[in-house]
Amino acid sequence: MNVSGVTQLLHVGPIQFVRRRVSREWFNKNIWLRRWVEMAPLIHKRRIWWASVPEASSYGVYVTKDRALLEPDHFSWETTPGIISKLVIGKTELIVPDEWPEFPTEPGIYHIGITSRDDLGNQSDPFLLSGPFKFLAPPAPSRGGIDYL
Repeated sequence: MNVSGVTQLLHVGPIQFVRRRVSREWFNKNIWLRRWVEMAPLIHKRRIWWASVPEASSYGVYVTKDRALLEPDHFSWETTPGIISKLVIGKTELIVPDEWPEFPTEPGIYHIGITSRDDLGNQSDPFLLSGPFKFLAPPAPSRGGIDYL
């Protein structure tokens, strides 16, 4: 083994790979980046979707852990304390957390209200959805090994 350098495999196209020699110093300084990229946890995204409303020009999407806040007695659209909202124009779905970075990351059951809006700003009552959300991976095993049998 040559201790002065390391061969690095680079992906340069759909199927092509190229080997490149890099210095041992470069490899040691950048191994943390390689590990981070290769070892990133798998977090599944969630798609929130709804049926389109012909009269709607946009939609309001609201999220809270407290379902009572979305009930007609307490719901005041964007001014309801404890609710996070997002205006959606031109589509009937949101991919979280990518398209809604403000969506809560704390694991739990979340309640989602979706309203349709017309050109004058009138909004419907919310259509309600509920589901579990968790955007954190469990920790990796702390011990392990490979044994001869």
